[in-house]
Amino acid sequence: MEKIREIIADQTGYTTDMLEDDLDLEADLGIDTVKQVEIFAKTASFFGFDVPDDLKLRDLNTIAKLAEYVAAVTGPPDTPPEGSGSPKTPAATKEKETFAAGEKSAPAPLGKSAGASVSGDHGDEFPDPSAPVKRLVVRTQEAALPADKASTDFTGKTFVVTPDSHGFAKAVIEKIEEKKGRVVIAGPGRDADFQCDLSDIRSVEEQAAALKEKHGTINGFIHLASLDAYFSNTLAANLKGTDPAALTDDAELNRGFKSVFAVIKTLFQQLDTESSIIGTITFDSVVFPYMEGCGPIHPSFAALSGLLKTVNKEMDKTLVKVVDFSNTPFSDIPGNKDGVIQPEDLKPETIEAMAETFITELLSNDTRTEVGYRNNTRYVLAMKPEPLFYHTRQEPIIEPGSTMLVTGGAGGITYEIIKKVVEKYQTNLIILDINDIYGVDKKYLENSIGQPEIMAMLKQDQPQAKPLEIKKASDRIMLVRKAVKNIEHLEAMGVNVSYNVVDVTDPEAVKAAVDRHEKIDGVFHAAGMEMSQFIPKKELSAFELVVDVKVKGLVNLLTAMANREYQYLFTFSSVTARFGNEGQVDYTSANDFLSKALFREKQRHPGRNYKVYAWTAWSGTGMATNPTVMKVLEERGIQFLPMDQGVTFFMADLLNQDELEMVFSGLDYSFDRDGLLGDPANPDFPFLDEITDRDKNSATFSRTLDIERDLFLRDHAMEDVPVFLGSTGIETLAEAASSLAGNHRHLVELTDFSIPYGIKLLKERPKELTIRAEKQGEDHVLCTISSQFKNPKGIAMGDPTLHYQGKFRFADAPLDRETTDLPVFNPVAFDGDHREIVYNPKRLFMEGLFETITEVNSFDEKTLVTTLEDTSTKEFFRGTTRPRFQTPAVIVDAMFQTGGLFEFFTTSQTVLPYRIGSLKFYRAVEKNTPYYCITTKTGSSEETNTYQLKLCRQDGTVLIGVEDFEMVRLNMLEEQDRIDHRVTYGAASKA
Repeated sequence: MEKIREIIADQTGYTTDMLEDDLDLEADLGIDTVKQVEIFAKTASFFGFDVPDDLKLRDLNTIAKLAEYVAAVTGPPDTPPEGSGSPKTPAATKEKETFAAGEKSAPAPLGKSAGASVSGDHGDEFPDPSAPVKRLVVRTQEAALPADKASTDFTGKTFVVTPDSHGFAKAVIEKIEEKKGRVVIAGPGRDADFQCDLSDIRSVEEQAAALKEKHGTINGFIHLASLDAYFSNTLAANLKGTDPAALTDDAELNRGFKSVFAVIKTLFQQLDTESSIIGTITFDSVVFPYMEGCGPIHPSFAALSGLLKTVNKEMDKTLVKVVDFSNTPFSDIPGNKDGVIQPEDLKPETIEAMAETFITELLSNDTRTEVGYRNNTRYVLAMKPEPLFYHTRQEPIIEPGSTMLVTGGAGGITYEIIKKVVEKYQTNLIILDINDIYGVDKKYLENSIGQPEIMAMLKQDQPQAKPLEIKKASDRIMLVRKAVKNIEHLEAMGVNVSYNVVDVTDPEAVKAAVDRHEKIDGVFHAAGMEMSQFIPKKELSAFELVVDVKVKGLVNLLTAMANREYQYLFTFSSVTARFGNEGQVDYTSANDFLSKALFREKQRHPGRNYKVYAWTAWSGTGMATNPTVMKVLEERGIQFLPMDQGVTFFMADLLNQDELEMVFSGLDYSFDRDGLLGDPANPDFPFLDEITDRDKNSATFSRTLDIERDLFLRDHAMEDVPVFLGSTGIETLAEAASSLAGNHRHLVELTDFSIPYGIKLLKERPKELTIRAEKQGEDHVLCTISSQFKNPKGIAMGDPTLHYQGKFRFADAPLDRETTDLPVFNPVAFDGDHREIVYNPKRLFMEGLFETITEVNSFDEKTLVTTLEDTSTKEFFRGTTRPRFQTPAVIVDAMFQTGGLFEFFTTSQTVLPYRIGSLKFYRAVEKNTPYYCITTKTGSSEETNTYQLKLCRQDGTVLIGVEDFEMVRLNMLEEQDRIDHRVTYGAASKA
């Protein structure tokens, strides 16, 4: 037991004599979940035991219980097992442990250093894009409508609904009842079944308990009361120009999202069951801020959505839905101003349609939390890596010698960042921090004494204080000591530093501090608290404190700065705002509020710079020194951000004014329940590996073709040599072009395409490619694929070889519908099976994936009509059968095949794709769907043949059109491989 005390003392700063056997690790000693993970990991490592899958750390909440457990699995606790050698590393437990993402330290990743950076011009540093932690940007993307569950109604379910006064709750309730569900209305007003004052969250918890007692089993919770503040305040403020800070008072925050926490906390056990449902409706504040044309943003909606993302993670079995509707499609409403819905514009049929969509989501099998609807199109959020390079350098946001107001800047991550800002820009600082560096007895500030000595002094000065009180007091003193030292260092760099003892949740104190300073050029709101605890155990006071430091802190700053012309406002957020995270319902909610509040400010002040830095957990101190804990947390799929790389990220983004919100995270797919990062086995751009350079108008990517990953190459080989297809070259170029084209632009045409030199994988060796894309005006992107030969020592030899090139055109809408008349069919007969005739390695050297010509319908020596269908179930890339392509590569290749087949029927020559004048994409091509391909030969020269091709449905609707498709002649087929004598053309017939 003594050794366990030593481990706890070492990890917490307590002295061993303060650690009594029966003190509760959390309640009495303030040791949070993260630290308990660390303590248990140290203990397991020292005593050399493995961790059973069913272990729950909450059952080992005292030193005595922990010692009993260790004794049970290893014997006497102070003696490591004989012959154990080096301690074992415990596996991750099944307990839902949590970490403090954003403002707490956490382990650095193993393996390759993540702190590398590249230098640009003027000495600027930019993070290495190959490092594990990426700079991600948030985008909207179209998504398919959700499929229904097996159950299509709410039979036997009871829903609690908080009502609005604009008709949404009424419509939703009617539809729930139509689908055989039962509804309990909880809120103010005569229509409520249960009277509940949502503006008083301390009473909401009691009222929710009474509601549960009165109404029995509850299977769902639908919160719609937050809509009133939006329609009554946010829209009016948007039109009148009201300061947004005035819209966020305590009552609104409570009704909007804090009351939801109180209800869910009370009903947690009932709602955390199979087929339970939690949902809400929002407007323009969750999905659509990341899309052009977003309507007025209501940050409380975002806070509600952030809260529910954590609920979704803590309630594994419950469907949690936030449906965000766009406010902008209703601009055709008579008398509507600025295309914004007003309460009087909310026609019953409009509300009815939205309620129907909402109910459809609740009955769907799609578990993604956040979805949006605009113009009957469904949207979801996605995050894409978008590194910065020195070519993207713009004028810095911070001017040299300017003055920055920063909250929480005297310690931790924020201090490391502002220290770098001061070093580069000589920025004067106004620091608002809650720690009173002037009110601590100087005897505690002597640098010669450490925390154990401070705790001993406090214990002597306060003999009646409990261990937890002593520990908290010593922690505060250590923070003050660090703050004093940091401020002295900043002042030594030659700038002015004004330190103000201010609680940022106090509006009058914030206003007074701001008013004391004549010049403030920008604001950096980095203050924050994190108190990890799962929802059922999280106290309302803790929830409010974590939320208010960020939310009220920002609101108070906006209010105090409302009449000043400042240049920028930055804030710290967290990846939890995007993903949600167990134990951090308050932290997630607050950070999502911050993000959308800045989006809203950008709507009001488009010329001002706003930036939200959403960080993953940082490493460098604390738990990062413990490799065992690092292993445990890494097994959860988390990539951690080294301090130097985080600072580099921040400084690089000060040279970019294009993005408002950046997420700095590893590609933590196991953490990404909602699929924001996409399928790791099926990336959006599967033919692009790494981006190696980028600016506004160009991008360069690398891609290594490898037969072990790129399995499609095995189905396209000439004499056993894998050959990169013309269609996969087009797809590769299209992916590079699409990366520059912008969201929701449609790829409509490829022109000037050619293949100067094909790509072969000789001896099946991997082939390194460079893909380059460069904008040419607003609508066109020119792309190339090249390679560089290297000798066995890796030295480049000769000039790069150009393999593919082409220009892509993008448009805001698809091409107009095109139709064609199908020719009169002239039937074709074969001497033998058509597949054996077509797919022979001496002729069309494709198999498997590319055996797509399923029927030869007609041929008259001028026009060939074939049926093409992609039916393959084979892996295209290892682990991926249906990759997400920008173009239908398999069917495009099938179209090219028809040119070769044409020649086998006539000239007995082999031909390969060489050049295309124009390839137009009219409509989407589906897998497992047959299409006609009409191939007409229109020219022949000494080296090439020219064809016109159309892919169409049976009704003549054109999907793809290819004009002036040239194929280069290779050689005549050997006599035994010719098939012209095995093909006959019958009498003409109607299609």
